[in-house]
Amino acid sequence: MPPKTMYTARFPLLIVCVVALVAACSSPLPTLAPENGGAEGPDSAQPGVAELERLLGNDEKDYPLYGGDVIRITVQGHSELTVERKIPASGQIPLYGLDTVDEKGNPSVTEIDVAGLRIPDLEKKLATLYARIVNPPYVTVRVAEYAPKVIYVAGAVGAPRDYRLPDETRISLVQALTMAGWFTADAAKDRVRVIRVDPTTGKRVHLPAIDVTKIIASGQTNYDILLLPGDTITVDSHESKMVSIFGHIERPGEYPWTPGLTLTRLITLSGGFRTFAKMTNIRVLRSGGDSNSEDGAYHVDLKEVLDGEAPDYPLQPGDRIWIDERFI
Repeated sequence: MPPKTMYTARFPLLIVCVVALVAACSSPLPTLAPENGGAEGPDSAQPGVAELERLLGNDEKDYPLYGGDVIRITVQGHSELTVERKIPASGQIPLYGLDTVDEKGNPSVTEIDVAGLRIPDLEKKLATLYARIVNPPYVTVRVAEYAPKVIYVAGAVGAPRDYRLPDETRISLVQALTMAGWFTADAAKDRVRVIRVDPTTGKRVHLPAIDVTKIIASGQTNYDILLLPGDTITVDSHESKMVSIFGHIERPGEYPWTPGLTLTRLITLSGGFRTFAKMTNIRVLRSGGDSNSEDGAYHVDLKEVLDGEAPDYPLQPGDRIWIDERFI
């Protein structure tokens, strides 16, 4: 793992690199399938430079907080206000002792949104709140426990599957590709694509295609992109005859496509669903095809298929299947 100092100058050059890549193309850069030829919904738009700045960050302190992280909040000189909070799926945590009341005059609990915030931004937000009762408030926040987080690597790499991220250190795109066994012989190294889940909105954002050959040829790791939990890296193949499945499935990864392969058959091949897998909204990303939804994906209710109310879904080479989590 490279030292943290290698990241300090990464971000400005990364933005320049992305802008240069966009400007160098005579036509718009392709995004992750199935947006090519499909309807562009709120999850499929490419971010601009300002949006990239917010999404990418430049070093570890720009790590956004996620559901499942446990944070410790300390107000200097006020031990009674020191608390630990696990961030729930809603992204909101309760705070006590702020002397707030409801419209009837009863004590009220203050809930604040923290998912997606960077620690310095959260400290400023908390300082504003605690200024009601402490003058001046000195608030510090640290991550007491990181939730398990993964990235997904699919397509023309040696070992496509999900990979656990280190807790405190972000890794780069090139490092992730190395973890995944690097490129296969038929990989399109100039068309590496990244889907990022915006921790603030929960929407999937498709970053511009990245030419890894230029990163390697230049020898400048500043052009490399830092990854975040939930990122999906896809490497196109010049002649793809594979399908990939990720999410809440027992054996996520890439599987050979054969004529007649269906969604239920692929789920069986990949070991079946994990606990809390969402069967009623399975998403299929398809290159160059239409979709049945605004987010550019086919949405399949497998429960209807298993109940005989809908036909099994036929798969095509290059399809990418996503099994979401069912929240209880």
